[in-house]
Amino acid sequence: MNDIEKTVRQFHESWDLRDPERGVAVIAADCRFEDVARSEAQTGPDGYRMDYHRWRAAFPDGEVKVVNVITGADGWAVVEFLNRGTQTGPLHSSLGDFPPSGRKMEVRYCSVMRAQGGKVVEGRDYYDSASIARQLGLVG
Repeated sequence: MNDIEKTVRQFHESWDLRDPERGVAVIAADCRFEDVARSEAQTGPDGYRMDYHRWRAAFPDGEVKVVNVITGADGWAVVEFLNRGTQTGPLHSSLGDFPPSGRKMEVRYCSVMRAQGGKVVEGRDYYDSASIARQLGLVG
């Protein structure tokens, strides 16, 4: 496993380990990480913490399982992972606030990330937000 893969795995596995500070340790101060589906961006460690706690409040049993990591020599990595959990808490996002549904969801994600010097310096998450909304009963 090369240094790029170690960095991006630590970023993602910290969610599953319920250890946001482990993820914060590999985020550059000026890292901009965009959630493309929600048109939101988090900046730096504080943005990461905020997003982690927002998601964990909605999905206390949430899991993030890395499926595949592909890296390039230029610092870029693609991380495929599964995100699943039961929405037993309120879900807050730019798309609105949604009360607990008690329903389970599972969706595949893809992160495109760039790491430099052991830190994530930029990234983007791509996933099917409509699938999440359907699974949680938010749309018909």
